[in-house]
Parts: sequence; structure tokens; C-alpha cells
Amino acid sequence: MASRKRTLACIRVCLSLFFVGLVFGLHTVVFVRAETTWMADRFGRGTFVEERWPTVAAWFEHLHIAFATTYTTYPVMAYCMDWLGYACIVLAVFMVGAIKDPVRNIWIVQAFMVGCAIAFVMPLVMGPLRGIPLFWRLIDSSFGLVGFFLLLLPYRLIRGLEASSADPGHG
Repeated sequence: MASRKRTLACIRVCLSLFFVGLVFGLHTVVFVRAETTWMADRFGRGTFVEERWPTVAAWFEHLHIAFATTYTTYPVMAYCMDWLGYACIVLAVFMVGAIKDPVRNIWIVQAFMVGCAIAFVMPLVMGPLRGIPLFWRLIDSSFGLVGFFLLLLPYRLIRGLEASSADPGHG
């Protein structure tokens, strides 16, 4: 019984870390204009980054100008980002269900693993069509990769708990 409790605790820690990532995603969506301004100030043109990696500095500057111009000229686009933030909240609510009862809600973990696989591939496929530099697409793809492996351990542990619960001699 103590082993099951430790396993559930480990599962919940991993799923909680994933939950924190979802909440962080909400932060980056809601405050994207302020964050791109901050990044351009620290990593854009005229910074130490431009000396070493001019393409990276130019990209941060480009992001800043794109969001500042769009939000000033077309503030309705910020509303689209608000809806993306809403999606982060809804996804986080689902993760709460998985944290609460991971065995019963393993389907949530599976769905997020599929989402992570898509999040890994999507920037690599869509990025070139949107003019996103390769280094940024790799950064974006890394979130899907990290998320997938963060969920892989709890998924395997949940499957183990399922198997031990189904075993009549165990328990």
C-alpha cells in the first residue's frame, strides 16, 4: 500500500509540473506584447546578442515590432490571444482531473501526450510557411518533446497501477 502511495505521489508531481507548464503558457499568451518588448530590449538590436548572433537579435526585434504594431493598429488581434489563453486554462482544468485521479483519468494523460507529439511536429511543418526561423521552430518544438517525456513516466506508472489492480493475486 505504501508503494502505491509513493507511486501516486510521483505521478502527481510529474502531472503537476506539466500543469505549471500550462499555466506558464497562459502567461506567455496574455502578456505577449510586454514580453516581446522585454526580449527585444535585452536580446534585440544593440545588445550583446547582436554581436554574437545577429539573426537571433533581429528575430527578437521582429517579434517586438510585429506585436507592438499589430496590437496598436488592430487591437482585436489581442482578443485572439485572449482566446488562446482561455484554451490554456481549459487544458489546465483537464490536467487537474488527471492529478486528482490519475488511474481513472489516464485518457487525459494520453490526450496530452498526443498533443505534445503534435506540438513537436507543428512548428517544423507550419514554421516555414509562416517565415519562422529554424532556431525558433526548434525552441517551439522542444516544448512538445519535453512535455511528452514529462508525461511518459507518469503514464507508465499509471499503467503499472492499472495492471497491479487487475491482478487478483496482488493487493
